[in-house]
Amino acid sequence: MQNKESLYLLFFFLVLAALFSCGTQKRAFSVKKELSIVDSQLRQYDNTLKKLDEQRKNKKEQNEIDDAANERMQNFIDKTNAIIDSLNMQNAILIRNTSVVKNDLEKLVNTLSFSRMSSKQIGDKILFLTDLMNQNLVIKIDQDILFETGKYSVTPAMSDVIGKFFEPPVKEIDLFVKKYPDFPISLVITAIGYVDATPIAEGGLLYKDLKERISLSGKEPDNKELNKELSRARAKEIILLFQKFASDRLGTGGYLKNVLYLYEGKGEAMPDPKITDYKIDDPRRRLVLLYWSIFPE
Repeated sequence: MQNKESLYLLFFFLVLAALFSCGTQKRAFSVKKELSIVDSQLRQYDNTLKKLDEQRKNKKEQNEIDDAANERMQNFIDKTNAIIDSLNMQNAILIRNTSVVKNDLEKLVNTLSFSRMSSKQIGDKILFLTDLMNQNLVIKIDQDILFETGKYSVTPAMSDVIGKFFEPPVKEIDLFVKKYPDFPISLVITAIGYVDATPIAEGGLLYKDLKERISLSGKEPDNKELNKELSRARAKEIILLFQKFASDRLGTGGYLKNVLYLYEGKGEAMPDPKITDYKIDDPRRRLVLLYWSIFPE
């Protein structure tokens, strides 16, 4: 009789184990299916990143984004691709497992939760970057309008007028900040100056001033070095004016707390790669390009 009861108990526990195992496998199958859907979404993001990278390269070739923005965009794309590859590799191992025990099921559920969260974060940032990439991120400022010949400071009268050049990027920045309120962001404003190849008369006030700024010990600067310093000085003037305009325009706006201002002089380099007929004294070369870009932290 006792042996019979033992057999019944053994049978009962075997049935329970089978039911538990069946339930575990059914739940695991469901989780794996959901994990596969997340993986599919991640692969779509990977394709989107490839397109964004091509767009980034094209913008850089056309001088439509500055070096700082280009580097940040490339870093974001590279890091996000690495995260996607890591997630897909980890998920693939779990999805391929044929037998699942209780501990494996818990790992599957936790992995699904983490993958969903990561996928959403990646998707939100890709949407942000796509939106940014489709904007006009550069404003062309004609130096002949702002600067007198041989000068690199803007007169007070022109300082009041320059706001019309700064208003478009400031509005775009303001819109981005409001459109993505949940993103901690950083902003980069870059001014890059260009000048034509007209020689700067030796012995003149501008020559002496630029030579002093270059500070070459006992060495006479050539015209390219002088023009590069002139373009740099004008770029610096523009960035200082923009900084003041943005501060006055937006007061204590949030993005002003995390903004980087940069300026650079390119001298006699050609500002627009699409133009192939520049002349030595071409006014189209006398530009300051003002770039803006925003990035999620």
